[in-house]
Amino acid sequence: MHALLIGHFRDSGHELAARFFEARLQRRYGVFLSHRAEFPRSLDLKHPIGIVVGEGVKLGERVVIFQNVTLGGARMGDLQASNYPEIGDDTVIFAGAVVVGKIKIGKQCIIGANSVVTRDVPDYATAAGVPARIVRLRAPSAESPESTS
Repeated sequence: MHALLIGHFRDSGHELAARFFEARLQRRYGVFLSHRAEFPRSLDLKHPIGIVVGEGVKLGERVVIFQNVTLGGARMGDLQASNYPEIGDDTVIFAGAVVVGKIKIGKQCIIGANSVVTRDVPDYATAAGVPARIVRLRAPSAESPESTS
């Protein structure tokens, strides 16, 4: 709920209200969703504890994030250099995963629990491990919009 309010107030130009709900979410659940991050209304935080989403992160539609996930820049000042991850549509990021730096996660990907993603992940892939490796590459599913065109 708070994530929706942050996005709504940010998009309507009310940065002070967005920052208020950002701080409230952080105090109540230990979740940091930067008001500068780009996330849609369809963002799903399954267990909103310990999640960190940095300033320059771009999240696609219907992204699911579990507890203790970190998405952010690798260093101070990465916002100016736009060194933040970009997460594709319909991606699931399981508990404890870390994605930092200028990394692109494709659409319909799965990032395994406690994985540390250090390289780009192509569309329809499953990545797991430390550092994360592609463990499975799927064909586009029949119900996805791209496969019917």
